[in-house]
Order: sequence, then structure tokens, then C-alpha cells
Amino acid sequence: MPPTTDSALTSPTSPSSALETRIPLGSNPVVLLADADERIRQGLTAQLAKYQVSVVHCADGATALLEAGLRKPDVLLVSADLPVIDGATVLRLVRRRLSIPVVLGVGPDDTDQVGPALAAGASACVARPYRPREVAQLLSLADRGNRGWDQPLVCGPLTLDPSTYEVRMHGVSTARLPLREFQLLHLLMLHAEKVITRDRIRAELWGDGARRSNTITVHIRRLRERLGDDPHHPEIIQTVRGVGYRLVPPGN
Repeated sequence: MPPTTDSALTSPTSPSSALETRIPLGSNPVVLLADADERIRQGLTAQLAKYQVSVVHCADGATALLEAGLRKPDVLLVSADLPVIDGATVLRLVRRRLSIPVVLGVGPDDTDQVGPALAAGASACVARPYRPREVAQLLSLADRGNRGWDQPLVCGPLTLDPSTYEVRMHGVSTARLPLREFQLLHLLMLHAEKVITRDRIRAELWGDGARRSNTITVHIRRLRERLGDDPHHPEIIQTVRGVGYRLVPPGN
């Protein structure tokens, strides 16, 4: 029996259900989701319907390759842990044939696959189980052009390279950052010298998943430690009390 795929495309039924994320690709964007967990596939499909996003999903890497070639989706979201053909191999093979963004879904036990996946051509990595708002935002990868996620960022002696998942200070690599810390540092460096509000950080990195008041604070503290920033008198990641945080390039 051939593998089955499912899709969903609906519109919010009332203004209260309209979500703030704007999809930049016009009508009917398509995400191809490759994940072995049926509950994750069905749940994300239903949630992304609220964003007017169509989801085609499959349960293994071989089917993902077939569907990617046939449908040419706007974004391919592939789980690191896939049967038949693993996620990293799917990434590498799709990269040879198509120029679509390919995103790796990383679970708690898959963080060691982030580096190899990015080296194989992944456009980004996201935490799994997925957050619908975060996945919807990935559609912006399809038309960022020169503003793409994989462009290196340089702030004085601090550099961040998404293509290799490396952070360097004065040319020396830091310890490998967990995915969420890496995304947080990327956001701060992308807007260096500007204040990024806690609400914006929460919306862009966690969506509705950072309800605990200390979630952002803990990640900021860990980032400071990794960058050698004084936790009591930080100079790199500065706190703007009551508003958010600002990254100041070291040495400035």
C-alpha cells in the first residue's frame, strides 16, 4: 500500500482567531512535514491551518524525498530521527535537487545532529515538539534573499555563523550552544545596539511556550556565562530594566 499524505488549509472563522504572524509568500503556502510521530503530524497540521498554511505530511525519509520532488513545497520540515532514510540524509539529497529551505526538527536527544545537519545544508533548526507560530515563521526563509538565516553575523570580536552553528569570541570557538540559546544570540546580534523587548524575544523564539517569567532570564544568564560576560555587571548583553536586552559588540 502506498504511503498516505494529508493536507489542511482553512481560514480563521473570526477576528479573534486571526494570528499575528504574517506569511510572506502570498496564498496557500505549503509545508512538507516528515515525522514518524503521527500525533505530531496531525497536531501541527491542525494548528497551522489557523495560519492558512497547508501541510503535507509523511512518516519516513524515503516518502519525504518523493513528495519533495513531486510537490516542491515552500519549506521542508524534517525530523532528525526518521525511519528508512534519516533526516540528515534527506537534507543532503534534497539540497542537491531543490533550492527550497530545509529545516531540521530537533528533539531533546538529537542536539548532536544540529551541526552535521547545518553542514549538510539545513536552513535552520527548530525544537521538536514543534511550536506552530515558530513553524509558520519559517516560511519567511523562502523569500529572505540576502537576509537569509545562514548569513554570518559579526559584532566586533564576536561572530556567529549559522551555516556551521559556531560562535566565536576573538577567533576562539565557544562551547556548542543549545539551539534556543543560539537562536537568542542570533536575534540579539541581528539587532546589535538596539533594545529587543522581552515580549519580542518570547514571541519570536517561544511563541506561547515561554509562560514562566524566568525562562528568558535563565537563557540570558547562560548566554552571558558562555560569552564570558560579567553576570553582575554585564557589558555585552545589557539589561534595559523593564523593557528587554541590548547586545553591545565587545570592545566598543
